[in-house]
Order: sequence, then structure tokens, then C-alpha cells
Amino acid sequence: MSHVSDETLMERVRHDDLDQLTPLFERYHGPLFNFLLRLTGSRETSQDLVQNVFLRVLRYRASYQPGQPFRAWLYQLARHVHHDHWQKNRVPATDVNDFERTTTHRRAALAGMAATQEQAALQEALSLLPVAQREILVLHRFQGFSYGEIGELLACSEGAARVRAHRALEALRQVYFEL
Repeated sequence: MSHVSDETLMERVRHDDLDQLTPLFERYHGPLFNFLLRLTGSRETSQDLVQNVFLRVLRYRASYQPGQPFRAWLYQLARHVHHDHWQKNRVPATDVNDFERTTTHRRAALAGMAATQEQAALQEALSLLPVAQREILVLHRFQGFSYGEIGELLACSEGAARVRAHRALEALRQVYFEL
């Protein structure tokens, strides 16, 4: 089944051959997990979100358009799942002391997960970026999306995606070197 394209498999899923979702899950659960882990910083949350992405693939399979790149469609669903999770679980920081304690716990958790101090610092800096900037960096630098593919995901031109990525990278550099 590895020679069958993602688009062909998804077209079969779209026509209710749900067994074809298995190879798609096998191909994409790892990359999606890594994408969501870099956005959330939590392994457990990322695992849950990957499951939710594939539930949405089933639920919204009729919305997949033949000829549409499956990977872009799937990551669009992942972006929506992440956004919905963030909206439901957002905790307003009303007290500066609470905010500082939360940040400290977050730093400690990230440092424990990272293999080296440099990776921990990079992950922390990435987590401090706004979601839109973090998404574009993760999609390009860690998931291997081209600027053209990112432009399609974000409904902008390839050039605009390139500019957004450049600005996000500059913001990451600024945050990283302030840590």
C-alpha cells in the first residue's frame, strides 16, 4: 500500500472505504505528533490532538477535494484542532505572580523533555512566539513544507509566506537571545 499516493487513499476514504485511513494514519501520525508537540510543548496533549485530527479526517472526509494536496489539507485540520484546543484551554493570566509561576513550570517541563540545554532553550523561545509565527516556523523548518505549500495553508502567496517566515525567524532570534 506504500506505493499508493496520499491523495488516492484519501479519495477512497472520502468514498467511505474507511480501511484506507490506516495507511494515512501510519504515514502521518509521527509528523503530526512532532508538529503539535512543537506547538503545545506537551506529549500527552499532542497525542490527544493527533487523535482529534484523524477524527476530523473521518468527520470531514467529504470536504476533501480531489486533486487537493492531502498533506496540506491534513495540516490545515491539525491547525484547526490546535486552535480549538487552545481556545478551550486558555487560562487568563490575571495575576503576575501566577503568570511567572506558570512560566517557570513550563520552562522546567521543557528543559526536562529536551535532550540538551540548547534544544530546551530553542523550544522555550519557540513557545513564547505568537501561535501564527510558531506555526509557520514549525511547518517550514521542522515539517519540511515549502513556502508555496505554506502559502496555500495560510491563504496567501508564496512570497507573503516567505516574508512571514522571515519575520517569525527574526522574532525567534530576538526571543532566543534574550533568554
